[in-house]
Amino acid sequence: MRKHLVWPVVAVLGLALGLAAPSGAVATAPSSSPLAAQLPALKARAEAVRSQLGLERSSVQDAALAAIDPTQYECSSAPAPVLSAVLPDTTSWTADQRLAATLVLLFDLPMVDAVYLPQSGPFTYGSAGTFTAQVDRADRSLRTFWDIPSAGIELVPAHGHTLLNPARSARALTALYGVDPVTAQAIGELIADQLNTPALGYGDLPVFTFNAYAASGGEVIPGYPTAVRRIVLGDGVLDGFAKVGLGDVAPRAILAHEFGHQIQFADDLMRTDLPAPEATRWAELMADGFASYFLTHARGSALQWKRVQQFGQVFFQVGDCGFTAPGHHGT
Repeated sequence: MRKHLVWPVVAVLGLALGLAAPSGAVATAPSSSPLAAQLPALKARAEAVRSQLGLERSSVQDAALAAIDPTQYECSSAPAPVLSAVLPDTTSWTADQRLAATLVLLFDLPMVDAVYLPQSGPFTYGSAGTFTAQVDRADRSLRTFWDIPSAGIELVPAHGHTLLNPARSARALTALYGVDPVTAQAIGELIADQLNTPALGYGDLPVFTFNAYAASGGEVIPGYPTAVRRIVLGDGVLDGFAKVGLGDVAPRAILAHEFGHQIQFADDLMRTDLPAPEATRWAELMADGFASYFLTHARGSALQWKRVQQFGQVFFQVGDCGFTAPGHHGT
């Protein structure tokens, strides 16, 4: 089944958090966990399953296949402000903390749990519930604004602090990735132990949930109900944009974008005749267009020009110049 992310940020954040030591990092002793030796095999399993589920594509298309001309865009090597705002200072982290954070990002645990496995409310949005009222209002408005059957679309959050529950991480690892129960429990316990500190935000560092998904549903997960259509909003993406002054509009813009993907699913608008970079860019910019129409329409959010400029910044900051990357979203 088809899945779409707001943007493919896991690889960037994983590099900063431990897949490679950041420049200037304090030297640390090797990880004391026996899981460290299993990291290459776990990484391979995570990448394979995520690719199979459609959460991540593992191959890069040949640049010649993509109908994208990089010379038509001006791209900066500087990271977007929101990425700079959410990347933590990892220089004092221990090797075990790096290992735990790496495992979280490799398996994208809070997000995939929220996409595929049963969730129980009441739901709040943002690590402190700050954006709950704004998200709930936008959700109600979107469902009446668009003419697709939306009663079956579930809106759920992804909270980083669920990582402090080893059983929660273990169920995702076993049910979705096929990790054996003993190893899954050990990973869950390592993550819970190492993240339960102020330096790692007690699990709520924005990087751990800096994403949003639209899922078309239908997957059969052994031992669980068939996956349903969902939109998942990670706390980190909402908190992250608040850090750069866009918290008043980003939750509505991101939710409207993900609802745009649900329109594509319902009306069979996805392209299968294009190489991955172009197909993804086409789908993501269409979802931006749907979102912009809703956000500015009198019967939608009716945002005025100042807010239009702000949600334009939200979309712009998740753009990229990865013209040959399968997750390319446009600039």
